[in-house]
Amino acid sequence: MTIFKIFRNYFFLALWKIRTIIFGLIAILVVDASAIAYFEKMSFADALYFTFVTGLTIGYGDITPVNPIGRIIAILTGIQGLIITGIIVAVAVFALRKTMEQTKDMK
Repeated sequence: MTIFKIFRNYFFLALWKIRTIIFGLIAILVVDASAIAYFEKMSFADALYFTFVTGLTIGYGDITPVNPIGRIIAILTGIQGLIITGIIVAVAVFALRKTMEQTKDMK
């Protein structure tokens, strides 16, 4: 088995074990999108796009909240995005560590 396949297996196994956390964070992003759509008077599709772009810490800037409540929700969404990014990085580090341990034993 190649190193990448071993890494991929550990990565997705770890994600599967924390799936409830991941799905919960995604659900909160959808709730944030609903709140943004309500307070900013925009379509849910645009609000969902804005929320995921903000939550993934991409931040294109093509859609921005204009009222204070929308801005607060956007800030909280950005903080949640940092948490999601941190979890994904932690899972990747775990998978890499396990991969290195397994390949060391193979030699």
